[in-house]
Amino acid sequence: MDPTAPAERFDASWMTVVICTCDRARELARCVASVLRNQYLGFDLLVVDQSSDSSTEEAVREFQTDPRLRYLRSETKGLSAGRNLGIGCARGEMIACTDDDCETPPDWLSRMAAALRYEDRTAVVFGNVRPGGHDRVAGFVVGYLRDSPFLARSIRHMHRADGMSGCMGLRRSAWERLGGFDELLGAGAPFPAAEEMDLAIRALLTGFCVYATPEVEVMHHGFRSWDTARGMVRGYLYGIGAMIAKHLKCGNWGILHYVAHLFWRWAFAGPVVDLGHRPSRWVRLRAFVLGAKAGLACAVERRRSLYRGARVAEDRMGAVAAGCMAPREGNAGPEYMEEMPRFHDD
Repeated sequence: MDPTAPAERFDASWMTVVICTCDRARELARCVASVLRNQYLGFDLLVVDQSSDSSTEEAVREFQTDPRLRYLRSETKGLSAGRNLGIGCARGEMIACTDDDCETPPDWLSRMAAALRYEDRTAVVFGNVRPGGHDRVAGFVVGYLRDSPFLARSIRHMHRADGMSGCMGLRRSAWERLGGFDELLGAGAPFPAAEEMDLAIRALLTGFCVYATPEVEVMHHGFRSWDTARGMVRGYLYGIGAMIAKHLKCGNWGILHYVAHLFWRWAFAGPVVDLGHRPSRWVRLRAFVLGAKAGLACAVERRRSLYRGARVAEDRMGAVAAGCMAPREGNAGPEYMEEMPRFHDD
């Protein structure tokens, strides 16, 4: 079966799971196995493989007899580009995203479907990303945990509905209307973070709702040693700075309320994402400012609040309709594996 074949119609109750991966064959196999153990009746799983060799394809071969699995080898680079490609091939209205180093419980999709149906205008759902067991002396696992649900109905409420794309749900129709993920944001892109926050912000600015709930949860096994923590924090804030700069260039002044809350966190608390420690405020501020400066130097497409040069959802849909998926042209960005920009300390 052609993995890029579009559905004749989009079933409102059907769920498509999209997992993008790059050179993580062993981790992906565990993730795929956990998704396929889900008890939800109507779903398929699409793996978008951006790996440098055939190891990932070989790893998913053990699941090839399961008709719910679709595999798509892609020359695209970057998490956002891969997700846009996968969602463009989705067969359902409901989309669930997780990362290749996560593991889902058997009721994950049932809970995600319930969250997406929580309110008719819900476009984006964020769930908990629980850090897996690890040696805290040697390193950390990034996580995001909340105790209570919150439905954000406007950009003024965005600071109460943050989340991570490792446990994220979307409505396909909203994704299309928003133009998809901004492909200059996210792991493997010039601005290596904040793609999920950006999509949620654009959804709120367009009149959709964003729902964050602890009722949906995945386990994250992405262990990082402590010597990588500083670079991860810098890349994370660099991406956020660029994302904020883009919205200001597009005239989305409502985002200033969200920026005010970011600076409150900077002054009095840590990042909303759990990095296993409290990062230096000055490292965070410097990375944010550098990201904002770089973002302000880039051209934007104001109508969709996207960086110019980022492919929008219609491009992905056009590729699906044509029966092919062309590689992203002119992509000189880094390899997709959460690579962060280099900073000099002088």
